[in-house]
Amino acid sequence: MPRENFDALERAVISNSQSRTWSAATLGWEVIGLDEYPNGAGVCVCGHTDLRWLFNIENRRNGSVLHPIGSVCVNHFEREDLDRDVNVLPRLLAMRAALLEGENVILTAKFFSRALLEYLEDSGAFPLDQWNTVDGHEDYWFLLDMFNKRNKDALTKGQRWKIRILLRDKVFPFVRSDPRLDSSSTPDRSRSAQ
Repeated sequence: MPRENFDALERAVISNSQSRTWSAATLGWEVIGLDEYPNGAGVCVCGHTDLRWLFNIENRRNGSVLHPIGSVCVNHFEREDLDRDVNVLPRLLAMRAALLEGENVILTAKFFSRALLEYLEDSGAFPLDQWNTVDGHEDYWFLLDMFNKRNKDALTKGQRWKIRILLRDKVFPFVRSDPRLDSSSTPDRSRSAQ
């Protein structure tokens, strides 16, 4: 990233934060939304152009929103939670689009990753019910185990059935309703960076 782009990012983050240093100013942010520019026409707050994925981030401490911000700039915050979000949210948006188009979404690397499954588990996509022994983590561990299997043809009929049920009844409804995938749900704040 050229120095002038980083300087623009730093100014935007600090001016929308209660902190006056870069290291402190990066701590209060979370990803609240994502916009896709399929033709690569997106422009980051730092001035970087030709971007496909632009994120909306909000400062939890003062409510400021920065939009649009590219994944490289979000990665400069050097926070694992933000890095995971910028890696997972585009996959979730692609999954949502496939579901809306009636595509058959299955537990493969086309739509899923270990990080995405972990995100789903951390975000509450696997609520407690009678089928998971009242432990939502059981659903996550099962899907992770099935995802990690190299030979998907060796899955039993029962395993295939359980995968379909978990995707249909838990994962897909969660993905369809995730507000961060709906750019229209991004708050319009007067202090938003443009």
